Amino acid sequence: MEILQKFVTALRHRAGALVIAAATIGLLFTAGTASATTASDPNPQTSGCAASMSREVVADIYDGGTRAATAHLRYSRSCGTQWVTVYFLPGYSAAPSVWLQNQSGTNLYTAYSDSTSAYTYQLFNMANRVGCGGTHLYHNGVYLKWTYLGCF
Repeated sequence: MEILQKFVTALRHRAGALVIAAATIGLLFTAGTASATTASDPNPQTSGCAASMSREVVADIYDGGTRAATAHLRYSRSCGTQWVTVYFLPGYSAAPSVWLQNQSGTNLYTAYSDSTSAYTYQLFNMANRVGCGGTHLYHNGVYLKWTYLGCF
């Protein structure tokens, strides 16, 4: 009987340790998965990511013969993030977006916009993923066009 009680006590201790280990692994897996598409600091210009940018696609956007805006699809190696920034002339506005290639439900749209610029939230963990970007452009609130910036 005493041996059986020792066995049951040992099983309880091991079961408790297994529950704690499983919970810890679950938390780690959930955090890693969530960060793959979650928005980071809503101001990439001041977060340091823009200063450490290592890849960029730039496109000028025209309204007739006037260069109305310049859009940037950006990647920061040190931050591991990707985002879109658009600079535009007075009277214009932009609605940029960034998304994981070939995945739905992961779009990150405009995080900030003022009278001269707009940018998206940043995609996390982009070192081994492909992100794409683009922007809508408006003039005095009237929709003009969509500009696709590409993917990398």
